[in-house]
Amino acid sequence: MRLTHSDDPGTVGHESVHPLHDRNTLACARTYTTVLGWPVTDGHRHRRRAGCTCPAATTCPTPGAHPRPGPLTPLRPEDIEDTFTRAPGAGIIAPCRDFDAVTLPHPLGTGLLLMLDRFTLHTPSLATTTGQITILVETGTGHRLTEAYTDVVVHTGPGAWIALPPSHHVRWDTPPAPHRPLPHALAVRPHLARVVTLARRAGDLP
Repeated sequence: MRLTHSDDPGTVGHESVHPLHDRNTLACARTYTTVLGWPVTDGHRHRRRAGCTCPAATTCPTPGAHPRPGPLTPLRPEDIEDTFTRAPGAGIIAPCRDFDAVTLPHPLGTGLLLMLDRFTLHTPSLATTTGQITILVETGTGHRLTEAYTDVVVHTGPGAWIALPPSHHVRWDTPPAPHRPLPHALAVRPHLARVVTLARRAGDLP
């Protein structure tokens, strides 16, 4: 299927990615699989009073935002509606097959997002209430960002995973645009290096 969009990431593919701005789990899961082509599966569920459905329950640090035990087996598109309808509060878990996910501490991550926005480098990014920023880059390239800051966490390959919005405490800062390829990490690296340099000058990093 060919998608044709304008050049504005805020309105490009508005009809296609609009569900990602909502908190409707089923609509988001459908968008990830049918529009972006990202395989997803259901994770543990978040329960308002009882916490996560994993054994940690109310002490789970990421309730409803991590996989269930076993291999990450993507759902077939025809199974998505039934699966998420039967599991209210379930997280949407995506194996890192079509992207590398690079997680940074919140201060560095927000600085990087401001820098990327300044240079109009569209980079999908997620924020969590646990104080982390995750950016999505071209698959197989995420490790290049460790050359700018060694403490980034790179999730790569089908055995790695991230929780996608609207999983509990996860939201899009910059949603993906279906017409735009993910940036190569080398395009992001100089901007991260600049943010790290500024943070060190300010005494925010050792």
